[in-house]
Amino acid sequence: MFVRSVEAVQAGLVTEGSAAWQCVSVHMRLLQRVGFMRAPGGTGTGGYRALVLAVTATYLLQECVYAYQERNDMSKLSQVMFLLLCHITSIVKQIVFHIDADRIDQLVESLNEPIYNSACPRARALLFQTAGSASRLQRSYAGCAALTCTLWGMFAAWRRACGRAVEFPFWTGLCTDPPTIFIVILLYSFYVTTLVGLANTTMDAFIATILYQCKTQFTILRNDFETLPERAKSLSIKTNEDYERVVMTLFVNCYHHYQKIIETATLLGHIFGVAILVQFGIGGWILCMAAYKLVSLNILSIEFASTALFILCILTELFLYCYYGNELTVESDKLVCSVYCMRWQRAPPRFRRLLVLVMERARRPLYPTAASLVPLSLETFIKILKSSYTFYAVLRQTK
Repeated sequence: MFVRSVEAVQAGLVTEGSAAWQCVSVHMRLLQRVGFMRAPGGTGTGGYRALVLAVTATYLLQECVYAYQERNDMSKLSQVMFLLLCHITSIVKQIVFHIDADRIDQLVESLNEPIYNSACPRARALLFQTAGSASRLQRSYAGCAALTCTLWGMFAAWRRACGRAVEFPFWTGLCTDPPTIFIVILLYSFYVTTLVGLANTTMDAFIATILYQCKTQFTILRNDFETLPERAKSLSIKTNEDYERVVMTLFVNCYHHYQKIIETATLLGHIFGVAILVQFGIGGWILCMAAYKLVSLNILSIEFASTALFILCILTELFLYCYYGNELTVESDKLVCSVYCMRWQRAPPRFRRLLVLVMERARRPLYPTAASLVPLSLETFIKILKSSYTFYAVLRQTK
């Protein structure tokens, strides 16, 4: 009875459509519309999602056939390889959203739990700031992908209008000379590349936003620990309860919050760890092949602009994982200092003993990794860039 009264006064918590959940809602809506994520309840979208997976897989197969046919022409091979590799990473993440739909739903629903949605003004400000940042990231990142695909389509249409030959970087088995066939293939290419571009960037933003939310929750938790004695004293006076009981109850709430953050970050790693590892493994090659293609283009051409935007999207994709993973590690590492900085000197002996145990546990910061192998850190991002440049230098020397 006492715990419920403390929670009511302390938090005034919200559940449905909570602030923590809102940070991923914009990503979920887009992923559901494009058929990469199932709708709430999982009903009525299975056929659509299967169709989208079949279309993206077919397009990837067409790119593979084209790459094999042009394996001796480095110029044409580079034109298809950076797209092909990018579509492989997208397919891997798309398959994860299919086979792990239940755990992804569980991950999203955990953000709606009361422990993540305190009504404390400072906490709510942080939560809404996180949601706003996630929304801006989604709009700019997906918008960049859509613009890139639009420029690709415009470049092909412009070349055809000028009477020049247009060769699509995927196998069709059709002659594109007839205008009708050209238009159909152009629209097909534009649809699939835009679909993959929007979905791939949104899946990246979705994963990165959950990492960002975990970081925000650690910031809230640190503030709760730092102000715990003062909050306990205020609540003790307000509820006319024993101070020791109040301080112990608030401590238990903070510890449960800490455990919940760890569970969310761990579940995220279990679901998407392999997909992120594939992204890191292929990301360097994607940048290498795109850069190889870029240097052969006219700097004032539409194709140059679209390829440069594509490289920007890939750099952003890799940076998001590494940056937010690094931020989560840094924020979790500060928890020990926050626990120690509270005014524990006059706290009950039992409470102080528990603080020692929490500090010992918090000495091991959270290190998000890709499949428990590659850390999500800025150091990893630098290593990927270095490896990408090494691949590029080798290609240039063997040209």
